[in-house]
Amino acid sequence: MPRVKIAPDWARWASEIFQPPLTLAALLVALPWSANPGVWSLLWGLAAAVVVCGVPLSVVLVLVRRGVLTDHHVSEKAQRRPVMIGTLVMVVGFLIAALYFKGPVEIVGLLASTVLAGTLLAVVSPWWKISGHGMMMGGTVVVLTVSWGPFGLLFIPVALFVSWSRTKLQAHSGSQVIAGFLYGVVVLGGIYAWLVL
Repeated sequence: MPRVKIAPDWARWASEIFQPPLTLAALLVALPWSANPGVWSLLWGLAAAVVVCGVPLSVVLVLVRRGVLTDHHVSEKAQRRPVMIGTLVMVVGFLIAALYFKGPVEIVGLLASTVLAGTLLAVVSPWWKISGHGMMMGGTVVVLTVSWGPFGLLFIPVALFVSWSRTKLQAHSGSQVIAGFLYGVVVLGGIYAWLVL
């Protein structure tokens, strides 16, 4: 029986709703539009969300159905690096397009910080399963605060709740979640802040 079956429902819901691809997709759509409301910003955000998040997640779901991957969170350490590398290739491709076609700075900042933060995560994951959820939650707190000021800090309880859910699911140890969260704050959030401010 998979370990997640014995976990509380709230932990499974929190982990699913705020999984990294969905969180990043929401940021890619919301941040450019909130900075410059309009059709152009919305189209850029939707395109980025589909290419960078939707396509890789769809591929992962297909591989899970075929038995190539154990689950869509890619819980097995040995399976994480190929998935992360494939996702990073998609991110880099769209980042190049956003730079070439002068896309919104928020998208450029999000994708560049995701590439740089995700690369180290991909290197470390086969040996120590640092939490991708934790990284995304920590980074999102910084990204939202940089973009929306003090209102972004309202995300802190959500970020902590989601991070806690990963330990309740026994998907990560407490140290892996804390390391991921702090890494997200410093690297993902820090790079985004440096690029957009």
